[in-house]
Amino acid sequence: MEFKIQELDSVNNPNSIHGIYPYRGKISAIDAEQIIAQMPKDSVLLDPFCGSGTIVYEGAKFGLQTIGVDINPIAVLLSKGKVNIPKNYSEVKNEVIKLVETAREMPDFESFPEYASSLFHKDSLNEILKVSTLINEMSDYVKACFLGTICLTARGCNHYKWTSSTVGKNIEPKRYIPFYEKWLQKTKKHFYPIKNNSKVYYHDARTLTDVLPEESVDFVFSSPPYFDCLDYTAYYAKIIYEILDVDRIEIKNILIQDYSDYKKNMKIVLDDLYRVTKKGGQVIFVVGDKKIHGKVLNGADFFQQISPFKKSEVIERTYSGTSSQVFDKLNNTLRKEQIIIWEK
Repeated sequence: MEFKIQELDSVNNPNSIHGIYPYRGKISAIDAEQIIAQMPKDSVLLDPFCGSGTIVYEGAKFGLQTIGVDINPIAVLLSKGKVNIPKNYSEVKNEVIKLVETAREMPDFESFPEYASSLFHKDSLNEILKVSTLINEMSDYVKACFLGTICLTARGCNHYKWTSSTVGKNIEPKRYIPFYEKWLQKTKKHFYPIKNNSKVYYHDARTLTDVLPEESVDFVFSSPPYFDCLDYTAYYAKIIYEILDVDRIEIKNILIQDYSDYKKNMKIVLDDLYRVTKKGGQVIFVVGDKKIHGKVLNGADFFQQISPFKKSEVIERTYSGTSSQVFDKLNNTLRKEQIIIWEK
């Protein structure tokens, strides 16, 4: 099918579930929606780099059977949280109240994680740590809200001087933020339940055929991670991983991000995508220009070199309506992105 893609004046939508967590580099839900809305409603849609689940959620919202895959544990928790929301908010509210009551009865922590202790008011961090011991008892949506509230609380403890996606300087004295209260508020603010027709796999996109049958997917739609661009284990994620006692360096080392082997790994992913895509199915990648060794590399040209798909269309546009425009003005650059549409 032929997709109609328009440039958007704004890609920001503050009133949605996608503000649940400040995930860096996520595709705009408004941008994703215009493509997904054109897909037949009985389609199977796969995002092999689903991140915080924007495409998975938006696809399910439009009645598609959606599949998300990611090898970053935080991404998987967030994606599952978005597509597994109870129908009634009272169910969520009662769950959080019960968890908070349990946490309040726990003894205070006597020692704190080193990095987190430098960022939070000690009383706020104490509340977070108590709740963290109950994470395996949380439903998917409540768990995702828990992660997002940690980030919100970190901002608040630093007098909201940090941006929604970037950890800034430590601001002293730390401000106390009532975590239990903020957690309940977040579960209410982002409560946008949808019919769940989705699956999210904690899995490596390089071995998709381990979890998906060959020729089982109608559409693949993703914004793949670009090499040396964003560290998905840094910023707020670094705080989360320390609080949950997860080795973030181990996670970082298995992500597809290093330029030295990026091309090889992406070819492996594309070859597996070819196998799981039905004949006549389409693959849509949103990529962008990248500067490497002083030269600008066109994202579409890069991926076309390693793609097993023969039939393709490339739509190029400049970045629009995002905070990146501030940096473009400072650096006197005009960054572009390409939307590649392959057909099997």
